[in-house]
Amino acid sequence: MGQIIKKNTWLIVLAGIILGFLIPKVGLFLQSSVVYLLMLMMLFSVLDMSYRKVWEQLHDYKKTLAALSIVHLAGPLVVLLFKPFVPEEIFLGLIIATVINAGVSIVFLSQLYGGLPSKALVITAISHIFSPVLVPFLVVLFARTSIEIDPVSISWTIIKLVILPIVLSMLVRRSRLYQPMKKNGAWINIVLLFLIIMGIIAPIREIILNNISRAIFVGLIVMLVVIIDFALGFALGKNKAERVTYGVSTSYKNYVLANVVTLSLFGPVVALPAAMYAVANNVLLVPLQFLCCRAKSKK
Repeated sequence: MGQIIKKNTWLIVLAGIILGFLIPKVGLFLQSSVVYLLMLMMLFSVLDMSYRKVWEQLHDYKKTLAALSIVHLAGPLVVLLFKPFVPEEIFLGLIIATVINAGVSIVFLSQLYGGLPSKALVITAISHIFSPVLVPFLVVLFARTSIEIDPVSISWTIIKLVILPIVLSMLVRRSRLYQPMKKNGAWINIVLLFLIIMGIIAPIREIILNNISRAIFVGLIVMLVVIIDFALGFALGKNKAERVTYGVSTSYKNYVLANVVTLSLFGPVVALPAAMYAVANNVLLVPLQFLCCRAKSKK
């Protein structure tokens, strides 16, 4: 059962996106549980992680800084090229969505696709830590608009989604649950990813469907940004595992935070790019699985 789920991750991801649109009631029911599902995903992702390797990654600061530069700067520089062709509200939304920090899910995705989750953990943790200062500064720099991200809220997010799962993983390693959780963790995380996608897509469904023609154009821009971010990150790696890790880490965003910021401060039109990021990031997981499987088959 577990092997079938892992081999068909692309199908499960697509199903989560489609069902999020077709059965929004289920997704809206899951919405309030997304944080806890992410916590569980992180727990299974770090369960067998060597924290010595995490410490080693902190010393590889040059590539980490390069990856963080791609996360926060490459996207908005691409978006600047489209400024003459999009309304100001959409441009602002694109800037916020592209400068936002890396997603927490990159740890699991790096693990799933044969990357190095310890590197991904360092990137997302540092990206989150500096986001209360870095993201508002970049929005002012690129869009000439001031926003505020609550540092207390971000700190609490880091505690819930990074620190607490790490502490729990240390406790689990000393219990009888460790072996069965380790054995089944990969396919359980894929199921969690399916539920998370439904819980994220359903709340943004109306924003997309009410602006369908504009959403398509914005979606194409977002797809281009995600592909460029992935390619730049991919180029940082010196082997397949590093390439996958940096590619995923630089392109998979915290679109949940982007949606919260844009909706609470500006409204649905500005939130449209963040909504399209949720779709684009997950749709592009489909070709990523085939790319990784092809790389494995050549070995």
